[in-house]
Amino acid sequence: MLTPEHMKQIVDQYLAAINAGDMPAVMTIYADDAEVEDPIGTEPKRGDDILQFYIDAFSGGAKVELTGPVRISAKAAAFPFRAEINRPDNQILTVDVIDIFEFEPAGKVIKMTAHFGPDNVTVRTA
Repeated sequence: MLTPEHMKQIVDQYLAAINAGDMPAVMTIYADDAEVEDPIGTEPKRGDDILQFYIDAFSGGAKVELTGPVRISAKAAAFPFRAEINRPDNQILTVDVIDIFEFEPAGKVIKMTAHFGPDNVTVRTA
């Protein structure tokens, strides 16, 4: 059964897996037919393209942390977080994001959308 506690646990699991650099662990939160739209407005990714997206996005290493409380509704969780991503060009990309997870009744994420724009992204030299 889908509960607020379960949805919060999935958010925590997601952030911990990214911080650990374990992209296959990130995939365990998703339903088989899930889609990821990151950032919103881009072509949704499905299947193996989701794993490849996470590998590409965080291949240099990343640190993510919540910047506010997780908001829970009947079948969704929205959460603000900051991602610091190490880029191969010796720069650090900082992105302030709000992700929204939509859950299927079994408790897996069926859709993830990431909300951010140019004003939410900064780059600095490592």
